[in-house]
Amino acid sequence: MSGCPAAIEMVAHSDHANESEYLDADILFHRTLLEASGNLMFAALGDVIASTLTGRTQHELMPQVADQTALGWHTEVAALIRKGDGDGAETAMRQIVDESDQAISHIAGTEA
Repeated sequence: MSGCPAAIEMVAHSDHANESEYLDADILFHRTLLEASGNLMFAALGDVIASTLTGRTQHELMPQVADQTALGWHTEVAALIRKGDGDGAETAMRQIVDESDQAISHIAGTEA
């Protein structure tokens, strides 16, 4: 993940988070993480994650401007991995997953 170009591209396109350039960078970010895990089962989830992210964009569920907190977690994950802080990266990644789950639940009207 040296430098994590995908996270940098996400920041660069964050004012247009509902467009293809941001989507492509977001998908690349998650694929890179999954493949870098060295776990073939995790790597195989790349298509599932890509499909989910694509669906959020195609169904106009992504905001035009990326949530800056979530975007910060993405860049934090990349930085923590680069530093070798697996526990910190896991915590930040869980925040990304939780935020995504909350956003989808909000849209679906199923918030607890």
